[in-house]
Amino acid sequence: MKQIFLMLAAVAMAACQTNNSVQVEVKNPTDVARNAETIELCWKQLTAAQADLTVENVVVKDSEGVEIPSQVIYRGGEEPKKLIFQASVEGGETALYTIEQGVRSEYEQQAFGRQVPERYDDYAWENNLSAYRLYGPALETSPEKLITPGIDVWVKCTEKLVIDEWYAKGDYHHNYGDGMDCYKVGRTLGGGASVPMVDGKFWPMEHNYASCKTLDNGPIRTSVELNYVAWDVNGTPVSLVKTITLDANQRFNRMENIYTGAFEELPIAAGFVRHDVKGTESGTDWLAMVEAVSDSKQPEVDGDIYQAIVLPGAEFNADLLGHSLAIKPVKSGEKMTYYSASGWSQGGVENMEEWVETIKEQVAMVESPLEVTMK
Repeated sequence: MKQIFLMLAAVAMAACQTNNSVQVEVKNPTDVARNAETIELCWKQLTAAQADLTVENVVVKDSEGVEIPSQVIYRGGEEPKKLIFQASVEGGETALYTIEQGVRSEYEQQAFGRQVPERYDDYAWENNLSAYRLYGPALETSPEKLITPGIDVWVKCTEKLVIDEWYAKGDYHHNYGDGMDCYKVGRTLGGGASVPMVDGKFWPMEHNYASCKTLDNGPIRTSVELNYVAWDVNGTPVSLVKTITLDANQRFNRMENIYTGAFEELPIAAGFVRHDVKGTESGTDWLAMVEAVSDSKQPEVDGDIYQAIVLPGAEFNADLLGHSLAIKPVKSGEKMTYYSASGWSQGGVENMEEWVETIKEQVAMVESPLEVTMK
């Protein structure tokens, strides 16, 4: 009788565990391997299936029952909106994951961003592969007096997060063994920004970002919303809300731009400035470039920077107004989403062939997302 009781208890416990978990199938519809691609699950749907699930006890496990890092996404609000984790799925295959209640481990921070008031209100962000910054209001009245829409590229050859360390050191133009800032921006798009383009010329903002808000901040995803006050675009006041998202293990930033004004349609140019260009490549919905580092006294030592932009439906031009561009018209208030990336010859990108493969993986992510089913 005792053995029967123990068996029944074990069955009941197993049933309870099954009822308190959600099975997630992630199918790769392409023949291209998808590596560390971020999966997003609706938080309300998860808690509807598991009433006792909380942000403190949610755990994600792979098919072998091993816990993997996850993050609850708030998008700058008070309430949870999504649960994210990363999946790697071979072409045509399906991977299985389980969402259940448990004790969450301490996950390594692989994505981070913050405003940097100690450096003229820069906004800097990074993941384990790359780092960037945009320029803030304090820079306008600094000795540099720079106003620019451009994004600065910081190259890394380490997977550790470096922003706080480099700013504290104050000498990030020198490579101490983990990378540096060797990219020249000026009043350009830098590495991945966008501006209106009317009558054959750029109409850049008249001020740096006016305000910023970090929406989420690791361990997997960092995102920020930046607001630009209205400026003149060929006689029309136009304002911009820019949201940038960068996930761990990914080269590409997701750029969401909402231009607003009294216009029916406005051409927007997104891309990167050309310096000492060594080569460009393009394909359906993407454009890539490799050039020598632009802000260095030893470019032959400091290597090459790779850049890329993915924008479905855009018109691409590899050399226009000193930039490589993707151009697409948008309506007022319409969200324009594109993806921009950078890499370094000393930080994991060997050649243009390898860079193009990375871009094709991103195109597959955009045009043929992994198919996610919750059970």
